[in-house]
Amino acid sequence: MNDLVPKQRSRTRLFVVWTTGVLASIATLVALVDAFRYSGNEVAVLVAAGFIAWMIAPFSFRIPGSDSEFSPAILVSFCGTAMMGVAGGVLLPLVSAVAAAKDFRNEPERWAADVSGQVIAGFCGALGYFTVSILLNTPELTVAAVRLSIPNSLMVAFCVMAAVHYITAATINFIEIRSSGRKLDLNAFEQIFRRPIIGYVLCLGLAISLFIVFRHFGIEFGLVLIPLAIGANAAYKIHLRSLAGKTRELMEASRLHLATVEAIATAIDARDQIGTGHVRRTQIYAVGMGRLLNLPPEEIDALRMGALLHDIGKLAVPDHILNKPGRLTSAEMEKVKIHSSVGASILEKVGFQSPVVPTVKYHHEYWDGSGYPEGLRGSHIPLTARILSIADSYDSLRGDRPYRSAISREDACGVLRACSGTRFDPRLVDLFLRNLPYFEAEIESEGLAYESLGVTDSANISNPNFVEQIKRANREVFTLYSLAREFSAALNLEETLSLFASKISDFVPYDICAIYLLEDSGEFAKAVYVAGRDADSLMGRRIRIGEGATGYVLKKQKPVENVEPTLDFGFMRPDGYENLRTLASRPLIADNKLIGAVTLYTSKITNYQDEHIRLLDTVCRIAADAIAKSQIHAVAASHALTDPITGLPNARSLHIQYEKEVQRAIRNGTEFQLLMLDLDGFKEVNDNFGHKVGDNLLTAIGQVIRGELREYDFLARYAGDEFVAIIPGADSESITDLCRRIEAAVNSFGIEVDTGVVAGVGVSIGAASYPIHGETFDQLVISADKAMYVTKALHRRNRSRSGSPPDSGTSGGADYGLSETADVADEPIEASAVNERQIMAYGSLT
Repeated sequence: MNDLVPKQRSRTRLFVVWTTGVLASIATLVALVDAFRYSGNEVAVLVAAGFIAWMIAPFSFRIPGSDSEFSPAILVSFCGTAMMGVAGGVLLPLVSAVAAAKDFRNEPERWAADVSGQVIAGFCGALGYFTVSILLNTPELTVAAVRLSIPNSLMVAFCVMAAVHYITAATINFIEIRSSGRKLDLNAFEQIFRRPIIGYVLCLGLAISLFIVFRHFGIEFGLVLIPLAIGANAAYKIHLRSLAGKTRELMEASRLHLATVEAIATAIDARDQIGTGHVRRTQIYAVGMGRLLNLPPEEIDALRMGALLHDIGKLAVPDHILNKPGRLTSAEMEKVKIHSSVGASILEKVGFQSPVVPTVKYHHEYWDGSGYPEGLRGSHIPLTARILSIADSYDSLRGDRPYRSAISREDACGVLRACSGTRFDPRLVDLFLRNLPYFEAEIESEGLAYESLGVTDSANISNPNFVEQIKRANREVFTLYSLAREFSAALNLEETLSLFASKISDFVPYDICAIYLLEDSGEFAKAVYVAGRDADSLMGRRIRIGEGATGYVLKKQKPVENVEPTLDFGFMRPDGYENLRTLASRPLIADNKLIGAVTLYTSKITNYQDEHIRLLDTVCRIAADAIAKSQIHAVAASHALTDPITGLPNARSLHIQYEKEVQRAIRNGTEFQLLMLDLDGFKEVNDNFGHKVGDNLLTAIGQVIRGELREYDFLARYAGDEFVAIIPGADSESITDLCRRIEAAVNSFGIEVDTGVVAGVGVSIGAASYPIHGETFDQLVISADKAMYVTKALHRRNRSRSGSPPDSGTSGGADYGLSETADVADEPIEASAVNERQIMAYGSLT
């Protein structure tokens, strides 16, 4: 059943629940029928027993020393069967299971299955009990009997009842688990079959004991059980309320510790912090020095906690700064300096009784007053912060960092001595170095020997809201990551430029973002993408290298920020930009080669801040490589779709355009024409004047043909001296006129190859219509090709009859030095061979 699909499994489970429910209902009905034969006293006993079953229902507990549980429902089933028959064996566990309904209030199907299982198991157990009693002729025993002995046959009946109840309950549980799709592993089998055994044995023993007690003391013993059950239930509820109160007290008492743990957890989750080795060793150094100085307990506690949390403020520093392998820029260093203030702000929310906050906040203050965040000097720096500064610096020097390797013990001690009196309190440096061997011994004993740990330096801009600082840092990391990922996938230049402008707006405000790319000449840069207001007015504008702010950036390859936008617009003079207040321009350099610049114009702020510039620089570095890659891809794509001789689209591009035209024709229910154009006499041009002249003539003829077409018509060089044109939305008359114009233009065109010598060619054209002459590209080309050869043959016949030179294929009597290699006089073509719908003869078809 485990391989059933979810819907089948759901239907199977529903079937099992309904089936067990129906069987339980039948068993309950039988029990009620049995109860109708009870006397008034027996009914009263049954009601009292039901009340007791209801009261003790919550008292399920795990049996000490085992993984089995005691179930009140099983106990009342055994007792009810033995003392009240089938009615007691079914109705009492039903009452007990319903009383426990709160345990399954969020899982009604599970509760229904549990109740049904208890009822069915109780009914089957009762049948087993009475079947054995009948077979073994067990004497009828009244509840009021006073004998303390119990017949062996009755003991057998009790055991059979327990066994049947166990087997029935286990079977129903097994079916329920299978139908729910839960995995039937070893643990599941133990839960179904092994773990309940001890509970059944306990319930069987208690049931037999209670049966003997009732036989001895009579039914009046139940009057004792009722108040006991009520008292136990009340005591249980009181216990729960007391336990809830104690829990609240413990939770309140641990609030301080929980808040600390939450602060640390937040730091770990938000950033991959430096390892535990660093903070633990720093703690050993700091606490050890505090003890040597006989500091009070609260300051020792401040050192202990401050050593653990001193870098928590780096949550507000982006990962790409923390893990930067090279030297930090000034803006990045400013970002680093905020981490101590942010860390103090975080810890203020905890409410430490010891001076943890000033310890963390001022542990980067220097003895000479050149530190941060407040530039405190000498003894004005809290003693605990001075101690933590030395401990943190020494351990950082001994460990690996992204920007440098670890240094030796001697070198680290040398750094402390060199900075004594400038960065560090000289008295504390001396104390630390004299006791360093003792600290190292403790570190060694705790297994915290120095390893390569990645510690980070950072940079930030101040913000009083530490939560916002963290959010900004995380957003920056994510955006830059997604930027790099999306750029790596983007090959289309337009898409790359759009993504670039969009990502800039996530960090830096602007009214207009103009991306300029260098032209091939290197003298101008063109605005190839503009985002923001009135983008169309700037799109396509050219800036001469060296003119204006952007021109200066392009010429010097140096950034410019916070200058007058009129420096650019003074040369371009667009209207409507008088309210722009500042600009920032950055060169785009990829592989040490300038490819363009990006310039931001804004009216929103008077100056771009260091944070804006830092982020803009980061995005530009990533984007420049992506833009260069897109340019290379664009060139490669152009070469793949362009004929290198004529500059026209090639055969591959023709196939792509054909598919587009087919889709358009299908959508609109229209036709289009495909023209096959073959140059007459082109081989003779190559043979007589060389291939260079032939290539030049081929290129020129391509432009002549292109000049006769509409802007949205498509012309491609197909192969050799063949061209193919796709003409949408034209009828036969228009095509006839077009082809005559093309023939006339080609026939009248020539290029001078020598004084008085002109090379020219003619053209033969065949046309085919989609979908009349074919639906696939090959079908249409073959049809047009056949029409073109008929036209070519007719041209030859006409030239032969008129006495025109056969070599050039042109009209008129010019001598181009070409000779006809084939005569069509022996190739008669009947007029009937020309199908006016499939083959259109142009120009000389008269």
